[in-house]
Amino acid sequence: MAVEHGHTRLSAWFLAGLLLAVGGCAAPVQELWPPQKDAPTRTIVVSLDTWHAMIAFALEEPRRQSGSGPDSRPAPLLDQKAAFEEWGYAEQGWYLEGRQGVTGAMRALFWPSPGVVEVGLYGRIWAARTPQPPSDVFVIRLSETGYQRLRRHLRATIAASEPLLVTGGSKFYPSARPYHLFHQCHQYAALALREAGLPLSAFWALNRAGLAMQLRQAVQRAADQSVAMAIEDFPSGTETK
Repeated sequence: MAVEHGHTRLSAWFLAGLLLAVGGCAAPVQELWPPQKDAPTRTIVVSLDTWHAMIAFALEEPRRQSGSGPDSRPAPLLDQKAAFEEWGYAEQGWYLEGRQGVTGAMRALFWPSPGVVEVGLYGRIWAARTPQPPSDVFVIRLSETGYQRLRRHLRATIAASEPLLVTGGSKFYPSARPYHLFHQCHQYAALALREAGLPLSAFWALNRAGLAMQLRQAVQRAADQSVAMAIEDFPSGTETK
């Protein structure tokens, strides 16, 4: 009886894992991505390094001059010559309060704790500024609808209008969702890009490799290098054709 019970439990775990794996597979939202040929598009840039995933929006000239924050909110102390507005996600205790080390890592991964949404204005994307190179860079064109959905989703991840900290070119806002192993920066980015229509799953974005793999597959699925591709000179802030 004990052996039979053990086999039953093992089968249950295997079935649960299989269902999760199947459920983790994602397909593009056809109405959103890839953009229809000759339809208006918007460009975003995704930077991945060892520990971070950042989504960057190329700022238009009027916004660069005004130095505005997300959705035109005032953004004092931010770089008014910024070319990109970047969004990322982190654990508050680790990045803002300095509660790091082994206990900090255990807390961040295995216990739901407050997260922070970083919104920064910079002249170069994260891939060019990271202290932990090399980085993967993906330049992706979205449909107008997909772009607006992405913007709305990111705004909704902020729990309060007042930042917890303003430092350098970044503002850190309290997150609407807690940080833990199954909701960290790579999954934050995957969920956001999924809203724009990309074939990404947070289930497979547990780390950089999982998210990068999905983004590369999206590039291949697009079958159009002008729609989604990695471009080497984008980190400098240079316009690409």
